[in-house]
Amino acid sequence: MTTTEPTPPTAHHGSFTARLLPPGHHPVRDVTAQDATEQGGSGHGGSGHGGPAQDGTGQGRPAQGGSGHGGPTQYAGTAQDATEQDATEHGSTEQDASRPGGPAQDATGQTGPGLIWDDPRWLRFTVRTDLHETHCLQVLEEDRPVALATLLLTHKPGGLLFYDAPRLAGTASPMAEPELLDEAEREQWDRLTASLPEDRADHYPSLALATFGNHHGVAHARGRSPEQRRSVMAALPALLRQIADQLGCRSTAMLYVGEPDAEPVDAAATRAGYHATLLGADAVHELRAEDWEQYVAGLSSRRRRGLRKEVAAYEDSGFHTVATTGPEALDDTVIALQVAHRAKYGLPGGHERVRRDFDALREEIGESCVVLGAAREDRVLGFALYLRAGDALFLRTVGFAPEASGCYLALTYHETTRWALENGIRRIHYGLATYEAKFQRGCELQPRWGWFAFDGPDAEVFHEVLTLQSRSIERRLEHVGSPATPVPSRTLPPSSTAYTAHTAYGAAR
Repeated sequence: MTTTEPTPPTAHHGSFTARLLPPGHHPVRDVTAQDATEQGGSGHGGSGHGGPAQDGTGQGRPAQGGSGHGGPTQYAGTAQDATEQDATEHGSTEQDASRPGGPAQDATGQTGPGLIWDDPRWLRFTVRTDLHETHCLQVLEEDRPVALATLLLTHKPGGLLFYDAPRLAGTASPMAEPELLDEAEREQWDRLTASLPEDRADHYPSLALATFGNHHGVAHARGRSPEQRRSVMAALPALLRQIADQLGCRSTAMLYVGEPDAEPVDAAATRAGYHATLLGADAVHELRAEDWEQYVAGLSSRRRRGLRKEVAAYEDSGFHTVATTGPEALDDTVIALQVAHRAKYGLPGGHERVRRDFDALREEIGESCVVLGAAREDRVLGFALYLRAGDALFLRTVGFAPEASGCYLALTYHETTRWALENGIRRIHYGLATYEAKFQRGCELQPRWGWFAFDGPDAEVFHEVLTLQSRSIERRLEHVGSPATPVPSRTLPPSSTAYTAHTAYGAAR
């Protein structure tokens, strides 16, 4: 008896079509890759009918999120496997990520700032999580592939907080600081969050467009102009909601979008029934000096005094910095320090989870790893792990033994800057949170916005909570001295935005 495979979820908006690729198919080496049926490729790999999925390295690996997870029906796809194209065809950062110098190519194939989060190796790392089911959404314009987005599908409560929309909305965290609200707002926050079920199970499955590292993770085809890229970003909210509906999701989010995409995304997302929230800001340290001496000389007298004080304390305590690059940088010492760091701050993950995460980093993107260690008497007692893309560093995580806790500022900011200037780095991305320390040490804070849509019960409660959540982060950046320019929907009365937009979205479908 012949069986017919379910049709993969597909969405349409204007001139754009989006299709969800099966688990195990991640053609990120070339987002312009044509359908495998045109190339003679096979469409199996995530459905359980064609063996283990190909992971982009050409090696078999069990597909993430099979039917045993209780998720949506699996289907056979026709997407070209990532192994079919050389990485340089994508124009991504992979070709430059491990090279000591020189700017990376961006996703248009033009020379420009490198990003690690749209590197195909980073997607392969993301796929290896067991907390979310990772999919790729291929976007086509008039049948020509123009972009690829990472989707994280969470079937039940318990995903990573920063990518789990029902938990991210209304949970005190670096993305929500209710203590910054005034008294009446705080009372409203407490009342609203208390009214939400603790596990928020009615809002799962949940679908988020995002990638680990607090970035939207959309990779555009090479040769696309800025205007063409923005048109894709503006189409994604509607496409994402359609895909979420077909997967049976009860909540949807498009996360960590910055300028120049935030304004066009906001207009489109508002029409599609989302609610905008400021999630934070990526702290970026631009290095314009040619060397360490020039850098120090160019600081204000106040910052120069602070730097010298922190570096002197570091050195007077007997510490010096050791740098290790490549896969061997992720050794047992770094793993042990990360386990201790997570335990100290109540973060999830014991030794086995940390080792699994670091093994995946080593295997998938190890050539881009840079570990700066704070060493004393030949013992590394603290570390900062960065990922390199061209002339940029991206902070991934840190870990310090108790006796080295005072080394954090010196190692993560000053010693990192010294190493960066000696090794052709022009900017350092520190990510979200701890904005005062980053801003005081020269970082520019670049706002990151998210848009949420809830279809289960308490949707209006979530919308009110998100308004207060955004207000708290807006105030945090104001207090630091780097206020965020609000997206248009955050300056309009509630009746003009996502409170009523879902009705219009439903009527439009």
